[in-house]
Amino acid sequence: MPKQNYLIRYGYIINRLEKGPASFQDIASFLEKMSDINDMDLRISQRTFQRDIKEIYTMFGYDIKNEQKGDKRYYIYEKPEEKQTAQRLIESFQMMHAVQSSVGFEQVVLLEKRKSKGVEHFTGLLYAINEKRILSFEYTKFQDDIATSRVVHPLALKEAQGRWYLIAVDTKDNRLKTFGLDRMDVLDIHKANYKVKYDYNLSTYFKHSFGINTEGLSTPDQIQLWFDYEQGQYIKSYPLHESQVILQDDANGVLIQLTVYVTWDFIQELISYGPNMKVLQPIQLKNRIKGILEETLKQYL
Repeated sequence: MPKQNYLIRYGYIINRLEKGPASFQDIASFLEKMSDINDMDLRISQRTFQRDIKEIYTMFGYDIKNEQKGDKRYYIYEKPEEKQTAQRLIESFQMMHAVQSSVGFEQVVLLEKRKSKGVEHFTGLLYAINEKRILSFEYTKFQDDIATSRVVHPLALKEAQGRWYLIAVDTKDNRLKTFGLDRMDVLDIHKANYKVKYDYNLSTYFKHSFGINTEGLSTPDQIQLWFDYEQGQYIKSYPLHESQVILQDDANGVLIQLTVYVTWDFIQELISYGPNMKVLQPIQLKNRIKGILEETLKQYL
């Protein structure tokens, strides 16, 4: 069986158990149904399933156990700390397989016509990060459209608002910076490794960020936003930020609270909701949004 079949099966097993405990027969029946939908053999024996459980834990961090009492159902005992990352990888693989196996998918899967996000650099950058290789590339900022040569120590890759960024220390001034992959060119992975041991906790560094810009911001703000009922349902199903907490949810609308840095990216996001959203706190942000909207209105007088 091709390796991709195993990975697809692992994903479906996790999907089924995310919905709740299930017996082996429940899982086997679900995989048989998915076999028909995917036009591939995903069926398993009890012995194969036990092997799958071990592989799922090794690859994705999901610890699947069997009930010790009662009906002997399987359940997810422990999820990976970076659950969202594991889920995104599984979903991406399942989607790629579904599209590739669909005849004439261009007619039924309507993809946005967009320029490259720079993902062609992804494999090389990931290799350089893991091997601690020095990187050099040409980088063009949107502000001036001038390409400059950069030499960096790569640390991580981050996704923000549909774009991918390299997080690296620029050797020119030894500062931590972010570089959009779609603005990188002439990428060169050096044979030499960098020896510096950086102690950045990047998960903490970007914890309160909206987008990738946190430079010069030391303290995040506690934000309260009101959305009308319909828009609120979208915000509930697709949160603005991982810190989102729902304070009120009724027929009058949805009130949420966030803890984020107030960056221009965040302000632009709020403005995009128009009359369906209102900033309640902090007052400084409320006044700033109000000022931007007043200046915008002048363009149409």
